[in-house]
Amino acid sequence: MQRNHRHKTMMMKNLFVLILLTLAHIAFPPAVTAQDVSPQTDSFFLARKKGLLGKLGKSISINGDYVEPIKTVDPYKKFHGKIIRSITVMPVGFNYNLNDTTPLKTNFAARIADGLHLNTFGRVIEKNLFFKKGQPFFPLMVADNERYLREQPFLRDAVIQVMRSVYSADSVDVIVLTKDVFSIGGSGSLSPFNRGRAEIKEENFGGSGNRLALYGLYDADRRPATGHGAEYVLRNIKGSFVNWANGFKTFNNAFNSGRLEEINFYSEMEKPMVSRYTAVTGAAVVSYHSTQNAYVSDSLYSQEYRYRYAAADLWAGYNFGYKGGKKKDSENRLRHFVGLRGFYNIFKEVPVKFMSEYNFRYADLNGVLLAYSLYRQNFYRTNFIYGFGRNEDVPEGLNATVTTGYTNKQGVKRAYYAVEMDASKFNKKEGLFSYSLKAGGYVNNRKLQDVDVLFGLNHFTKLFKLNPVWYNRSFMGISYTRQLKTLLNEPLFLQSDFGLPFYRGQVVEGQRRTTFKVESVFFNLKKFAGFRFAPFVFTDLTLIQPFDRPVSKSIG
Repeated sequence: MQRNHRHKTMMMKNLFVLILLTLAHIAFPPAVTAQDVSPQTDSFFLARKKGLLGKLGKSISINGDYVEPIKTVDPYKKFHGKIIRSITVMPVGFNYNLNDTTPLKTNFAARIADGLHLNTFGRVIEKNLFFKKGQPFFPLMVADNERYLREQPFLRDAVIQVMRSVYSADSVDVIVLTKDVFSIGGSGSLSPFNRGRAEIKEENFGGSGNRLALYGLYDADRRPATGHGAEYVLRNIKGSFVNWANGFKTFNNAFNSGRLEEINFYSEMEKPMVSRYTAVTGAAVVSYHSTQNAYVSDSLYSQEYRYRYAAADLWAGYNFGYKGGKKKDSENRLRHFVGLRGFYNIFKEVPVKFMSEYNFRYADLNGVLLAYSLYRQNFYRTNFIYGFGRNEDVPEGLNATVTTGYTNKQGVKRAYYAVEMDASKFNKKEGLFSYSLKAGGYVNNRKLQDVDVLFGLNHFTKLFKLNPVWYNRSFMGISYTRQLKTLLNEPLFLQSDFGLPFYRGQVVEGQRRTTFKVESVFFNLKKFAGFRFAPFVFTDLTLIQPFDRPVSKSIG
């Protein structure tokens, strides 16, 4: 009874904090693209900002001692095939590092956070485990599980420790250590007297592992002056590893103007591939988007900016060989995966100027794609890469994918073909090289159309110790993208994750883009006001060739 009462009290406390903060503050279509690998969400509020502020936020932390890269499965291999006698889940406080059992000093802010925060319930962690008591111990499955736990937004870190049982030589005891993030967060901005916006979220509502987010806007120059939104995400429903997100927002950025005048409703159900032993994976997303005239004259809005569309995207995948071979499985085995995707995007309203003129932004699109992948992927555990001190999982391996299908874009029906190859590997000096090559295009009346080619090379160095309190790691990357026989696809943009992500000038587009990126991060192990800092320097250089100019006239 006391536990239930405390649970209800903490849920009400979390809800009260969300409401209080809200009142106090009243924001794969068929083409060849490269996707960024997003690091685990950082709990520090600046780290959740977009652009340069977010980059700065990720350089500030409160944890960390260096961990040499180690393949996540290696520590578990000696326990292969033994019976799991017991499983113990142990949450660890904010003032502990999972790589060191010595308590860290707590400051005033940490004590406040600890008072407001309710640790994730043990049953929530237990339903996120891939193994049960009485089952054989499979190292690869446990290694996948440890990584999966670390990926959860409500956990800052997780470690699975295994010990031989003192009661039986063929049994092991498993201890799951988890460390929560301070899950209440948000962001906001305020302009004197006439504008303010806020985002408040709780990634671990009531210790359940679910997400609740609230959004608010006030803009005296907007019609209506207020906007609002909410999102609720149910994670791992009843241990099925299915997530379900539902939400709405009345002040999304319109994709054509950037103004806060899009209304959006959405529902998304997803079953991710949480392990190499996941049999079936997939997702279903439905959404509705519509603008409202909030800033300009009605005639200008109708002519240039109005739109309304609905979208649906469904895909499913099957992982061959997920069952067999656990007893003799190897991390070096090549695995096979087949995926099927269907999508439907239809505009009910477009700007008047584009009712009789094609524009890629307002094109109806539907189709079906089938993909086959041959892959091998393992992870190394280390730190001082994307975050400061927490355990991070870096993928190493290879992937080769062939995709084919059919699309209908604004009435133009075409076959689609693509190939993709990715590889990454640590070298003997603890640096990582990753390579990517993607090419795809359409065939219509036996002619190629909208062909895209992308090549990318990225590298980060080992962590260098400059002196007892300073470490340094550098990151380098180059990417080249080329479009050929462009007809219906959108062009390449200068402002892009593969161009200049912080560029805020006029729109620059073209058919060829080359980008060089260099960054060097200096990690300081000393604390200032309870935080550690990581100054960084970086430079990005992009050359883009417009459609109507030769290569020698590229913009950069």
